[in-house]
Amino acid sequence: MTALLEVEQLSGGYEPVQIFTDVTFAVEAGACVGLFGPNGHGKTTLLRTISGLIDPWSGRILFEGRQLNAPGERKSRKSRNLNYDVLVRRRMDPAKVARAGLIHVAQGSSLFSELTVAETLSVAPAAARLGGRAADLDAALALFPRLKERYRAKARFLSGGERQMLAMACGMLAAPRLLMLDEPTLGLSPKLRLELAQSVHAIRATGVPVILVDQDVAFLRDQVDTLHIFDHGSISRSLPRNQIPDHEALMAELFGRRH
Repeated sequence: MTALLEVEQLSGGYEPVQIFTDVTFAVEAGACVGLFGPNGHGKTTLLRTISGLIDPWSGRILFEGRQLNAPGERKSRKSRNLNYDVLVRRRMDPAKVARAGLIHVAQGSSLFSELTVAETLSVAPAAARLGGRAADLDAALALFPRLKERYRAKARFLSGGERQMLAMACGMLAAPRLLMLDEPTLGLSPKLRLELAQSVHAIRATGVPVILVDQDVAFLRDQVDTLHIFDHGSISRSLPRNQIPDHEALMAELFGRRH
């Protein structure tokens, strides 16, 4: 059976620096795949590449069997007298990726601070250009009950956890076929982490597959079916849930034990 998402020997970065190299993994229907690794090793750049926010350098991104990026390697953008981007089309269209149902909830807050929760949720389906897929506001709010309590509050008055929930609710209103979450628990209190974990479980219960990047090993171990260890821009090891060690053991594996 063909995987929902197939990433094959993908390489990319920010010219002239290559951030990740020859990354290969797949996401099956209904699965949750995790990425864990040190900060600055390319996990966010990888997600931005899969969603088309930045162009891949080489490799393939296939979603539901169709390649999303242009075939072949990207040519160098180096030139002393030429703006490459003016003359050459991008190799990947993020709007097309979103319309296909591959939805990326990026790290950090990208909300409009003066819009209320209600206003933000009302415009999210239109922004996603669903292409026949249906958005369900009641279902999105059921995943994040706290947003009902804050429905008339502006985004700038929300806590960090509430903003993260709002961003994820917008992602669900895009009717995703696959949802990518980048560091959803970053900076959250233990109580809000628990609420967010329950929401991710509820998202999975709807059948939506998830790619989850996070620094909280316990959170990942509770959610994912497979955890890929991302180290220096490549996947060094892949672990099924029952073989994921605790945070201390995983840090020792990546950085060596302290004496």
